[in-house]
Amino acid sequence: MRELLFHIDPASSTPRYVQVYRHLKSAIMQGRILPDSKLPSIRNLAASLNLSRNTTQLAYEQLLAEGFIRSENKKGYYVEPLPLSHALPSGAREVQQHALKADPADMIDFRLGAVDKNHFPLDKWRLLSNRALKDPSIYTYGDHQGDPLLRQSIADYLFRSRGVQAAAEQIIVGSSTQQLMYLLASILDKPFHSIGFEEPGYAGAKDVFRALSYTIEPVPVDHHGLHLPSLGQIKSRLLYVTPSHQFPLGMIMPIHHRLALLNWAEEKDGYIIEDDYDSEFRYKQKPIPAMFSLNNNDRVIYVGTFSKALLPSVRIGYLILPNSLLPRYAKKKTMFEPCASGIHQRTLHYFMEEGVWGAHIKKMRSIYKSKMAKIRETVRQYAPANVQVNDTTMGMHIILTIQTDQTEDVLIEKAARRRLKVYKTSLFYETPKNDGSVQLMLGFAGLTESEIERGLKNLLLDVL
Repeated sequence: MRELLFHIDPASSTPRYVQVYRHLKSAIMQGRILPDSKLPSIRNLAASLNLSRNTTQLAYEQLLAEGFIRSENKKGYYVEPLPLSHALPSGAREVQQHALKADPADMIDFRLGAVDKNHFPLDKWRLLSNRALKDPSIYTYGDHQGDPLLRQSIADYLFRSRGVQAAAEQIIVGSSTQQLMYLLASILDKPFHSIGFEEPGYAGAKDVFRALSYTIEPVPVDHHGLHLPSLGQIKSRLLYVTPSHQFPLGMIMPIHHRLALLNWAEEKDGYIIEDDYDSEFRYKQKPIPAMFSLNNNDRVIYVGTFSKALLPSVRIGYLILPNSLLPRYAKKKTMFEPCASGIHQRTLHYFMEEGVWGAHIKKMRSIYKSKMAKIRETVRQYAPANVQVNDTTMGMHIILTIQTDQTEDVLIEKAARRRLKVYKTSLFYETPKNDGSVQLMLGFAGLTESEIERGLKNLLLDVL
C-alpha cells in the first residue's frame, strides 16, 4: 500500500488520535485505501506522522471497534471490505465495484476438475478433429452405445492400463458420470430401491440416485477406504465405491478389502459400481488392477471419464456393464439417444489409435506429480500445527484438515478476502462432521507451480 499522507493539526482542539481516526476512516470510505489492504504498523504510522504510538494505537482501536479494520494475529491491521451500499460515498462504491470485477483475474482458484491448459496437444486435437469431420459417420446420430471404434479403443486401453477385460459390446459411452448414472438407474430399475455410498462420497452420483427416489445409505470410510464392518449394517444391494483413489479423501483400498466387497455383492445378489476416479494419475506405485478385473464381469459395473485427463469441455465418459446386465440394457437401449458428441468421440478414437493419448497421459502424470510435490513442500514449510494434509500419492487435489473452532464458511470467506478460492468438503457428507475440524479441498491441476506456492503459502499463513 502507498504511504499514508495526511496532515495533523497540533493546534486543533480535536484530539490527535481522533484526527488520525477520521483521516483513515475517510480514506477507507472513499475507496482510497482498498479492501484487504494492510495498514502501516502502529510504530511506523506514529513515526511518519511524528506522533506517539499511543495516539496511533487509539485511532486503530476506534477503527477496529467500528469494524473498519481487523487485526490478524502477528500480521497487523487490515482494511475490512465494506458492503456495496448507497449509504456509502460514490467513490467507495466505484472502487469496490472495480475490485469485484477484477476478482476473477486476481483470484488463485484451487478448483477441482480444472486441467493444465498449457500442455494439452491442441494442434494435434484440431488436426484429428478435422479428420473426424471428413468421416461419413458423423453425419448421423450414431450408435446408441457410442462410437464403435471408440468403444474398442477404450476396451484396448483399459486392458493394458487397468487389467479390465471387456468387449466393446459391454461399453456404453456417455457425456458424464452423472448422465451415465441416470442411464444405469433406468437399467437396474425396480429390483433396486436403495444404494450404499462411501461417507464421504461423490455427491454428483448421490444426487442422481436421490433424484430417482433411491434411498442413500452412507457407509463410513477409514484409512483403507470403505469400512467393512459397517457394510453389514446397510440393506442395499448396490454399492458405489472409489477403490483406486477414494473420493474425496484419497486413500487406496487394499486387495483383501476389494475381495471382501466382491464376496458381499455375491452374497447380496447385488452389484458394485466401481468409479475408477483419477486412476491415470498415480505418482509412485504402478496402477492397481481395477475391481472389475477381479470378478469375471459378474458383479462389478465400471465407470470412468476422460474429462480430467483430457479436457473438461470434451464431455466423454463410459460405463462397462457386467454380462448379467446386458439383456436388461438391450431391452431399453433405444430409449437413450447418444449424449456425447460424435465428432469428439471419433476424434478421441484417433487420438488413442495414434498413441497421442498415451503420450499425453505420461506427460501430464509427470507435470501433476511435480505440482503435488510443490504442494507437499509448501505445506511442510508453512503449515501451522493445527493443519494437516491428506496422505495421498495420486490424483489432482488435496484435502487440508484444520483443527479449529471456526466454520468451513468462515475459512472460505477469509480465503476469498486474500483472493484465494478454496472448496468445502461438507457437500460430500450425508451427516455433518462434528469432531472439531474443518476440511478444505484444493485442486491444483489448473495452476502453475508458482501460483500453487504463492496461494497455498498465503492460505496457510494468513487464513488458517
